[in-house]
Amino acid sequence: MAIFHFTVKIIGRSKGRSVISASAYLNGDVMKNEETGEFSRYTSKKEVVFSHLSMCANAPPEWQTVPEENIKRFMNSTRYKRAADKDMALRKFKTTFQKQRLWNEVLKVEKSSDAQLARSFEFSLPHEWSRVQQIQFTNLYIRRNFVEKGMCADWSIHDKGDGNPHVHLLVTMRPFNPDHTWGSKEMKDWAFVRDEQGNPIIDPSHPNWWQDKKNPERCGIRIPLLDNDGNQKTDARNRKQWKRVLTDATGWNNPKNCELWRADWAIECNSHLPPEEHIDHRSFARQGKVELPTIHEGANARKIAEKFQAGETDMPSWKAEENQSVKEQNDVIRMVQENLKKLSKLLEEWKGRLYDLRRKRRAFEDIRRIDSANRRTAGSDGRTLPGTADAGKPNSKTQRSDFGIEALKRRIAEIADIHTRYERIAADFREAESTRGRDPALEDLCSEYEQRKRDAAETERRIAAINQSRSRSGQNRSKDGQSVLITDHEDRILASDQDSSEALVNKGTSQIRENQQIPKPQKRQSVLKRLDEKKRIVAEREKEKEQNQSRRRGRSR
Repeated sequence: MAIFHFTVKIIGRSKGRSVISASAYLNGDVMKNEETGEFSRYTSKKEVVFSHLSMCANAPPEWQTVPEENIKRFMNSTRYKRAADKDMALRKFKTTFQKQRLWNEVLKVEKSSDAQLARSFEFSLPHEWSRVQQIQFTNLYIRRNFVEKGMCADWSIHDKGDGNPHVHLLVTMRPFNPDHTWGSKEMKDWAFVRDEQGNPIIDPSHPNWWQDKKNPERCGIRIPLLDNDGNQKTDARNRKQWKRVLTDATGWNNPKNCELWRADWAIECNSHLPPEEHIDHRSFARQGKVELPTIHEGANARKIAEKFQAGETDMPSWKAEENQSVKEQNDVIRMVQENLKKLSKLLEEWKGRLYDLRRKRRAFEDIRRIDSANRRTAGSDGRTLPGTADAGKPNSKTQRSDFGIEALKRRIAEIADIHTRYERIAADFREAESTRGRDPALEDLCSEYEQRKRDAAETERRIAAINQSRSRSGQNRSKDGQSVLITDHEDRILASDQDSSEALVNKGTSQIRENQQIPKPQKRQSVLKRLDEKKRIVAEREKEKEQNQSRRRGRSR
């Protein structure tokens, strides 16, 4: 699996580091420091598999040539004569000579004791790449981010065969002018008044406003230098003194560049890796991971750990011990995450099962409620009339159900609707009679209509009588609070009246449709048939429930 490792350091005089020694190390060769006359020898390093020098466009072209006398001196050396591949040894010598000259020229221009000589990079290579791919993709990345910006890059690939190929890179920190001379890393400029975002404030009306005539974009409000009395300082020519600051002439020292270089290397690697092998330059905290990060051990720490395991030393490497502890903690975190995922999955399954049970129970209760309403019994859904002595006792046989009153009201409304439809049918009869003339069948139907109209009036009278008797019974109820129920005889009367009215309406409608050649409407299903159908559905669901319970009992055994 590809890993991400990318470090950036500064090689400077203040820490006593030598850029010649650093270049000799990454190239695995011998280099001479012309400033001190010392040699840095790293010929024993055998892990250097590739080395290259990339010069920028403005670099002096003569630095890339090797004098003939130096080539002859090398060909007469013992190292060249003992080399198995003399052409490769000669190419390596030329590359090393060019690098040696580059860094010696850097030492000549950087004279201060705290001068920054070079910027050092070290980043890992995906071991999934072949050697050709490692060289090709690394070269593209270095040219895009450093060489094209004006830096010279000295880089090599190290690989010991332990699955950790990596790149060592040194880049210059001072730019070149177009005439191939060294440029300035920093430049002095006026200190301008800036806003909260760090941009110069633009106000030409300010008395301290200044603008460069050659470069109008270089402008702002200058900050005066003040003495102890608060007056602006002046020089020997009585010129006003203004505050000046050093600014980066190239922009290479911007701290944000490090993040950009790391991100671009991650993008370069991911563009040539499968999705499951992608790397990320961000920390675990920025990625939102709960795992703990390990620390970089380095070669020395690994050597100490190997000696400790072999019994050659009593003190282990604290870095190796720390990483081992972090790995164990990450294993525990990973195990907890897996268990939480399994638990979450089980909870989702149980949630779905509970939802199914609730849905089935709700459907069964709906069917039972409909069945109870059709039978016009209080059952488990019955409620007592308010104001009675047994109010609040849902299972009392002597209580009056509110559902019965609501059903009676609905039936009265249905009867009224039936009579309204009947009036409309009669109007159609009259219209048909006036247009087509008197028909014996229509005369019979009209006479039957008059008879049914009288029956409907009688039904309304009976309903009014029932309501009046119920109100009188409510006023004269006995002391124990029992209420008077609507008798089954009265229900049968209402049902017979409703059925007879519906039959008359259906008969009249069929007669009119037959005379006017109107298609017959679909017959409505009777109440008894619907009740039988719903009872059958309830019985089937009860049977299915009993079968499921028997299966669960069998599995539990």
